[in-house]
Amino acid sequence: MSKDTSSRQRALSLLRTLGSTAVRAGGEKIKRTLSGTSAENLLHSGAALRLAQGLDELKGAAMKFGQMLSMADDSVIPKQWREALARLQSTASPRPWLEIRPVIESALQGQWPFAEINEHAMHAASIGQVHKARLKDGLNVAVKIRYPGLENNVRSDLENIRRVMTIANVLPSGANFDELFARVESLFLQEMNFIEEQKFYSLYRERFIDSKDIVVPRIIEEFSNNDILISEWIDGVNLKDWMSHHGAPQVSSDLEPLRDKIGTLMLDLLFFEIFEHGYIQSDPNPANFLVTTDGRLCLLDFGATEALSEHLVANYKQLTQACLFGNKHDVLNAGKQMGVIRDSDPESAQDAFVRMMAITCEPFIHHVYSWKDCQLTRRLKDTVMTFATSTRLRPPPAELVFLNRRILGTQMLLENLGPTIRARDIILHRVGL
Repeated sequence: MSKDTSSRQRALSLLRTLGSTAVRAGGEKIKRTLSGTSAENLLHSGAALRLAQGLDELKGAAMKFGQMLSMADDSVIPKQWREALARLQSTASPRPWLEIRPVIESALQGQWPFAEINEHAMHAASIGQVHKARLKDGLNVAVKIRYPGLENNVRSDLENIRRVMTIANVLPSGANFDELFARVESLFLQEMNFIEEQKFYSLYRERFIDSKDIVVPRIIEEFSNNDILISEWIDGVNLKDWMSHHGAPQVSSDLEPLRDKIGTLMLDLLFFEIFEHGYIQSDPNPANFLVTTDGRLCLLDFGATEALSEHLVANYKQLTQACLFGNKHDVLNAGKQMGVIRDSDPESAQDAFVRMMAITCEPFIHHVYSWKDCQLTRRLKDTVMTFATSTRLRPPPAELVFLNRRILGTQMLLENLGPTIRARDIILHRVGL
């Protein structure tokens, strides 16, 4: 099958998925109207499940788009849709071994360094899947295999998604989203570049090599290339599963210290990356973090790592100082420096921005803060919508999109985890105040 034919078939599959989702959603709305059933009572929307299943089958940028949607709150997509799409974060379906083994053999170019390899994937994601194996020298490793051909479809996937969103009036007609979609495309392509990801693994591992609390797996460079990434295996539980058993509110008293430690590490890592490291892993998927058997935090998957410009870091420092020590005028000035607020924006937008910052910075006003039942995300909802509508749904500066995704994702992780943290001390230390 030619590359052009394959791309056309993929485009048709994506459009069929989006189209059938829209039709099913419309049918469900009619049925709810006729039966008087509330949308909130439908825990599993058939249309939402159909969308998640279709994006899962396609993988690549299409599935990544679904993962990003699952991070949105109820003001963007209904709760039952978000729950369905959240499955893409940690329970994506793997490709069968008969399809994957030839990919591994091709990537290794005739070498077979494994004494044994588990044919069942331990984890599957949008661009590849991971198998546990043991090298001939006895080292247990994680074998990450990239699905072939996905990079050829990133641009067409995003263009088809954008076309459907425009037709469905999800994107406002007066706003220019070109720069935003270009940024999304660039990062998706980077995530498929395993050579680049190896560099970031090495960068983070070097930084945390002496840490007692954070571990980064070593890459086995001899057998890794742009199609396969082999790293040492770290025993642990991914953060999503760990939180489901030990997060708020069901954490047992004996695990509260570990919960607080993990939360502290997550928050400190975020501000270390922004204010000191100059790089940030911008994908907050909890499956990218492990709680190891000895209570450390293991960092995985650096495909979505971005370099932060000095200008951007300086702006975030200015905004932090304004929120913690300044007044409304200072906060607005910082927002304008970042390009989030404009002088021409109405007062309702400016007031909403200040309220957004006040809620977001609440944990850093107190010396000790508990994320349990704080409901920051829920309280942000109305203010975010006021800001969005007051600015006519203007897209944010492209350089902020994935950084803000990591910040919001970390906040949501901490709400699910429910730790008690000396958050103010952490941010003041990292900002250098």
